[in-house]
Amino acid sequence: MARTGARYGHEAPALRARALIGLAHMHHFQGRHVEVRVCADEALSLGREAGDAWAISFALFMQALAAFELGDHEEAAARCLEARDEADAIKVRDERHVQRAGPLFILANIAMSMGDNDRAQVLYDEAIEVARRAGETWGLGIIISVAAGLRIVRQDFEGARAQASEAMVLCQELDDPRGIAWSLDVFAGLLAAGGHADRAARLWGASEALLQRMGGALNPTVAWIRDRYFEPVKISLGHGSFETAHAEGRAMSLAQAVALARQ
Repeated sequence: MARTGARYGHEAPALRARALIGLAHMHHFQGRHVEVRVCADEALSLGREAGDAWAISFALFMQALAAFELGDHEEAAARCLEARDEADAIKVRDERHVQRAGPLFILANIAMSMGDNDRAQVLYDEAIEVARRAGETWGLGIIISVAAGLRIVRQDFEGARAQASEAMVLCQELDDPRGIAWSLDVFAGLLAAGGHADRAARLWGASEALLQRMGGALNPTVAWIRDRYFEPVKISLGHGSFETAHAEGRAMSLAQAVALARQ
């Protein structure tokens, strides 16, 4: 009995750490980045108490994610490097790979935000390969959708379309409406960059409506792509035509929106 109690006493901090990491994810997808940091801080402390390398590495990654979204790139980079180092202590090979993908993703986001698109591209490609090798489909869809946005900016429209299409397929297979909304937004940026203003406005409307229905928020890195093209599209169409197209997009069914993206 004493041995059983000791076992659960040891596991409780690890279990709570993992629950807090899940909660941090929920806050992230709703745009609550301060709350992400609070959960990640506690998860890190509990993970260290339990000696759980997975929880430690993931909590450090979530700290990095929150720091990036809050604009502290120096802090984000430092936590990424710690998370990557901690991943080496994870015994399960696939989990070790997954834990490397997240920090690479944040480091790529930092590079992109600083205008170092060449380095960002290399880091995104590495993160994609690591996640793909580990079979981590959910994270792979997120990374690919953001990487597609960088390809749009670099005017690699064929590569962007291929990545946005793969992200869409992955999110549909997982029945992930948040991921589908992000993919629609990336497709909207691709259409805007290609001069298809009316279709871009519709897809932005469809993405917004889907996120609103599920209580989600747009990934800030995807939003960066939207911000790059949103105003030029409004100017190109004119206020009235833009609002009409945007409203039509909001009224679309999910199937209609996906079909429009894939045209």
